[in-house]
Amino acid sequence: MQLTTYTQVIREGETNLRFKVQHPDNLLAELQQEISALATGNEHKLQQNQTLDNVLSHILDSWPIPVCLFDENNQLSYRNIAMKDKIQQPMLVGTAATDLGFVLENGNLTHSQFNQQWQCQSISYLFQQKKCHIFSALDISQPLHQQQSNTQQNLIRVLAHELRNSLTPMASMADTLLSNDSFNEAQVRLVLSRIKQRSNRLLSFIEQYSQLSQLPAPQSTWFDFNDLLDEAKAMITAPCTISYQGSSQCYADEQQMAQILINIFKNAQEACDEECCEIQVSLYHRQESSQGYQQTKQVIEINDNGPGFANLDNALTPFYTTKSHGSGIGLSLCAEITRNHGGDFILENTKNGAKITLSWPADKKVH
Repeated sequence: MQLTTYTQVIREGETNLRFKVQHPDNLLAELQQEISALATGNEHKLQQNQTLDNVLSHILDSWPIPVCLFDENNQLSYRNIAMKDKIQQPMLVGTAATDLGFVLENGNLTHSQFNQQWQCQSISYLFQQKKCHIFSALDISQPLHQQQSNTQQNLIRVLAHELRNSLTPMASMADTLLSNDSFNEAQVRLVLSRIKQRSNRLLSFIEQYSQLSQLPAPQSTWFDFNDLLDEAKAMITAPCTISYQGSSQCYADEQQMAQILINIFKNAQEACDEECCEIQVSLYHRQESSQGYQQTKQVIEINDNGPGFANLDNALTPFYTTKSHGSGIGLSLCAEITRNHGGDFILENTKNGAKITLSWPADKKVH
């Protein structure tokens, strides 16, 4: 066999053939030996890769999490048993993703079979310089049900506490009034006045709960953050110094963002009591890598000089408050609005006071 023929055979993937050395005493023989050694090494690596592929395939086939792979042409190259069972239709290798019900949008794969009870992940990766996709889905129905149960129990506990605090004194005052043989007008007016106060507080509580549970979807646009900050400052009546640095442009629902700032400023103001409240606000943009894509995130940091949060663990629990006249709605509402923007709402205590950080995705273009 000629040397050129042998190298062509190797290039085509054949590994069983061996080259017979024909020139034992010259440089060509050394070249033949090196090529044979290279072929043997390639065969060994190929066997290792095939073994690894078999192991991974076996692991994924026994995995309860649905997984599938698509090549650079968005055609199916692998699916495990869990994925086949979930899709409930033939999933032949080489079938187009769209024919299997998948939708590719902005680099992410989705499928109608995986509803809100599934946490889906779509990752793009390069294989032999070609862009491929891997799709997986995790059933989170049990954790969701547990979370919903915990939320309901907590809500019932808080509602019962709030109703008891309002209705018990009202019932007691009514009993006191009814136990008298004769009614004193001044006493009746006092009792009715207090019942009215308690009723108004209860109605306010219900209104605030309704506001928290019926937030509209955010309508995000670019707007001037300085104008929004001035609007929020105008809502603070007590002495309060608010300083700002950072970007002038922000991408969010302007009305809902104003609601966040007003709630945070009022919360900081109430925490400072008699002291002059000092609030520092900053807005900046940063680049983050998410699933192989660069994403622009906006970050708002708000620091105050107050005592910090008395109970960080419950600070975002709806209706939880350490204030005598608080409703426990403000920060919960801020967190919910931020989450609706696809972001995070983080509370911290620093040596100088409280710190609140909001971060959420921005539009593709940063002004």
